[in-house]
Amino acid sequence: MAAAVDHQWPSARLASAGKPDGVAKQSILGGRGRHTGPLLGTQRRTWKGKAMNMTGPLAGKTALITGADTGIGKSIAKTLAGQGAQVVIQHPHSPESAADVVKEITNAGGSALALAADLGDRDEYEELIQALLEECGHWDVLVHTGAAAITTPLREISAEEFDLGFAAPAKAVFNGIQLAAAHLADGGRIITVGGSATPGNAVENAATEAIAEFTRSLAPDFTERRITVNAVSPGTAGENNGGQAEGEHEPSYVMGTGAAERLGAATELTDAVAYLVSDEAEAVTAQHIRVKAATA
Repeated sequence: MAAAVDHQWPSARLASAGKPDGVAKQSILGGRGRHTGPLLGTQRRTWKGKAMNMTGPLAGKTALITGADTGIGKSIAKTLAGQGAQVVIQHPHSPESAADVVKEITNAGGSALALAADLGDRDEYEELIQALLEECGHWDVLVHTGAAAITTPLREISAEEFDLGFAAPAKAVFNGIQLAAAHLADGGRIITVGGSATPGNAVENAATEAIAEFTRSLAPDFTERRITVNAVSPGTAGENNGGQAEGEHEPSYVMGTGAAERLGAATELTDAVAYLVSDEAEAVTAQHIRVKAATA
């Protein structure tokens, strides 16, 4: 059994330079002796469901957001933490940027923890989940973000660039959803976040569409456990108010009017993700939501 952990944790430090093996960890002096815990970006409150004093619609929920040390992942992490969730920030062995995000969240009164792992490495991803469960006691939400922007013209893309921009992101999503099938709590949420369709980014565009369809296709596997599974991506030209591209096939689940209005009105990816994580979206699943950008 792991040793008890003090309410305040010291700042993180890497034991050695370079990429650590597996999930980065630090040694911490706990209430009953020495405890080895996951890498933390700054001081935080006690986890494992103990007196977090968090309020909001997501209070009591633990959300893992991948790639949350920067970009859209960071924005989603801050939003969910602001709604009371305990957020776990995955980063690809970039502790400095992850520490900054944790500091922003905790300074605003939220609760955050940073863990390092290469999501394409199944062993590292599994170690991350085990560390999450050890520290938090349960796992309720997976928000998977992250894509490699390959801007090389289609005719010049190398096999290595294809693997980086298509195969690697797809494998990371597969690893995460499969681990969610084994460890996510009943009634949980799985959301994959894709990139925008941009001319010239053939590999990223293809990866976004493939991952979204893969995500949707897995929804029936989670229905019995009341886990919703959805994909979100930025909208593109030629889309209607419902966030679905003209001519796209109908989703396997037809949203009710309220859900359609909420998602159709979303002007940011974070808005759509926050809604899909909420209790209000408990019946929304097997969707690829294309979020329309706000106009001036």
